[in-house]
Amino acid sequence: MTRQVIAVLLVLVGVATATPTCTDLNCSFNGECSADGTCQCGRGWTGTFCQQLDLLPPHNGSGLDLLHGKAATSTWGGSVLRHDDGKYHGWFSEISRHCGIHRWVTNSVISHAVSDGPPAWSFKRKEEVFPLFSHEPIVARAPRTGEYVMFLTHYPGSAADAPICNCTDGNSHSGEAGCASEIGCGVNKTLFSYFSSAPGPDGPWSALTSLAGVQPGINRTDLNLAPVILADDSLVAWTRWDVWRAANWSNASSYADTGQAPDWNDPTGQWEGEDPSMWIDAKGRYHIVSHNGDRGKGGTAAQPAGDCGRHFFSATGDAGTWLAAPLPKEELGGCAYPRANVTFADGSVRTFYRRERPHIVLGSDGVTPVALTTACIDSPTGPGVPGYEPPQRDASYTLLQPINPGNGPSVW
Repeated sequence: MTRQVIAVLLVLVGVATATPTCTDLNCSFNGECSADGTCQCGRGWTGTFCQQLDLLPPHNGSGLDLLHGKAATSTWGGSVLRHDDGKYHGWFSEISRHCGIHRWVTNSVISHAVSDGPPAWSFKRKEEVFPLFSHEPIVARAPRTGEYVMFLTHYPGSAADAPICNCTDGNSHSGEAGCASEIGCGVNKTLFSYFSSAPGPDGPWSALTSLAGVQPGINRTDLNLAPVILADDSLVAWTRWDVWRAANWSNASSYADTGQAPDWNDPTGQWEGEDPSMWIDAKGRYHIVSHNGDRGKGGTAAQPAGDCGRHFFSATGDAGTWLAAPLPKEELGGCAYPRANVTFADGSVRTFYRRERPHIVLGSDGVTPVALTTACIDSPTGPGVPGYEPPQRDASYTLLQPINPGNGPSVW
């Protein structure tokens, strides 16, 4: 191996040498590599390789919090789009009948809520959009027609061997016997992805179209399907593992699985995790944030190998082209957002047992991240966490945390 090749490899892995320790590529497409070999991050990003969201302290009640009021209802994340009138519309997984996230397979519906945006970022629930069983909505806008297109996990009915529970306070332990623990989907229930469209955020929503034919062998695991729709009506979407493409988002027969996103069978690669949320920046490059790591462990700057959010990026969006910050593999690219030690605007500091389902909220330009929504279990402890005593509390709400607008460029 030549000395020049060794030098290039050291640059790519970010090892300190006489040559620069970064490149524009490994600044995560969120910054530029300066002459001194450090990444100069664009607006909304920070970290050695610009892999970390520059988050501001959230306010109590930011997002959709139906848990800490009279409703006593848990929600599990939401997809938010800014409408033409400046209001922010969100679609949320709502756990019906006052149960918690352990009952998502039996009790989840999709609700619609609206916010005026900053500074309060508080969402007011309007109505239920899709009934049992419907979960994990992500809404994308079709640029050519302006339509709103919702992708979701759905099952047309309930399965008798996975019965619906009735609870009282947003925590599944308050329900009937057997409701407290996490449950599978039963013998007959499938968890296929579907889509529906509407002319505007208030509907009306079209009949659901099934995407079961894209990966027919995977029907017992929710795919976390996360799309972007391009100007020519084509589509790029992530699942938990793969990248899908479609020639036209409205034609289910044009969808195809194109392979693993990053190749997580590659010993040098990284699994992207779950719950991806994808967007395209002003230069046409692709980004996601996802949730990854051992549940309830680590997830701080001091313990980046733990449970927290991750950022991946790609020039084309194609399978096999996605990268993470060139940190040691065990750090999984570093934390894009933390689960532990989250400082709120009132000075309080909170640690969540689970902080998942990340979704990026884009601003008026449609390319700049302005906020992050996550599903948060309203408890700092759970199995494997010191001090935990069963039963585990699974009450949750959807937190919105604003991203620092800063003074730098919105994109490099």
